[in-house]
Amino acid sequence: MRWLLLLLLSCLPSNNTAETANSFKAPYLVVDAYKAFAIGKPQRAYKWQMVPTIRVCLGTEVTKDRVKKAMRFWEPLGYKFDSIYMDYKIGCSEPLYGEIIITLPEGDIGSTNLAATRLYTDKISNDIIKAKIFIYPRSVKKQRVLEHEIGHALGWEHYRQKFHMMHPTWNMGGYDTHGLRKTP
Repeated sequence: MRWLLLLLLSCLPSNNTAETANSFKAPYLVVDAYKAFAIGKPQRAYKWQMVPTIRVCLGTEVTKDRVKKAMRFWEPLGYKFDSIYMDYKIGCSEPLYGEIIITLPEGDIGSTNLAATRLYTDKISNDIIKAKIFIYPRSVKKQRVLEHEIGHALGWEHYRQKFHMMHPTWNMGGYDTHGLRKTP
């Protein structure tokens, strides 16, 4: 009976976060894509080696039609996406391998940001293995916001060219796709 109790206690989470952090090494790197800037020409810092699925979490107010519209922006440039699905479960907050999730912001993404994207990249190959788009409900219907964040989820950095899709400032951005075509 004592060994059963010890086994049970060993499965409970530890309060010692330093010990937990040191004993577990994630197989990926986390990159906040909205903080990176390209100089000279648009830069794609990371790439997918698979076709990502898009999952939309409850509470974001992002519709399937809105995601389809954003995907249609990127598809003529050579990008492919798997299915889109709506996740109505509580706790939809972490992307799975091969997935881009769209969820509500957690923590501080910056007071001036309408949305933000976090990439998870393989430590060895540097390929994107999953991505997480944080979007405020107030930003969902704004033109280009979701298209811009999907651009980050595809590996693109900010690019300070007026009217460019990847411009970091929403009111200076536009639909210019110069340099965003997918290359092999």
